[in-house]
Amino acid sequence: MKNIIFSIAFLFFTTGIIHAQGQYEAGMGKAFNLWGEGETQEALALFERISNAESTNWIPTYYAANLLVSTAFGIEDKDARIAQLEKAKTTIEQAHLKSPDNSEIVSLEGLLYMGYVAMDPPTYAMEYGPKIAQLLQKAVTLNPDNPRAHANMIEYEMGTARFFGQDLQPFCERMAALIPKFENQDLREPFAPSYGLERAKALSKDCQ
Repeated sequence: MKNIIFSIAFLFFTTGIIHAQGQYEAGMGKAFNLWGEGETQEALALFERISNAESTNWIPTYYAANLLVSTAFGIEDKDARIAQLEKAKTTIEQAHLKSPDNSEIVSLEGLLYMGYVAMDPPTYAMEYGPKIAQLLQKAVTLNPDNPRAHANMIEYEMGTARFFGQDLQPFCERMAALIPKFENQDLREPFAPSYGLERAKALSKDCQ
């Protein structure tokens, strides 16, 4: 489980949408750049300010939570990681209020609980394992065309299989079959999540 890593920090380089035309676009572009430069606290603060200003827009709230979840995996201190994951949980709840039954948000919530399991499998696997599977399956059901929902589910199952010493080949094949979904995403909504292709390609080769 500790091999589950989420590489999102440079996702904005591949979106092709950071051509600021207004205050929202400029703010989001700046937040992504700060994130990419490793200025995560500054990026988080900016995402949170944009989220507060965009009362009905789920996207900046999603990225605030996403940053908290993804960077939590690099925190070694257990109490500090739990504190950050709890903050992420509150932010995800806010995103749910803005956009109920959103596949991206539900999938991110699954990653949140994976953060606990990866930190301490004996303590959290029994408690959160079923919840993670339920959330990731719900994310896939809500939007079967969402490649991140599928990839997160495969990666979770892959991590579990690795933990128990099982064959990873079936998961690599499933991840490889998912690549066209990443390549054919609908990118019309500015700043909507579009990341994950490079990680899917890397994981699909994990058995070679």
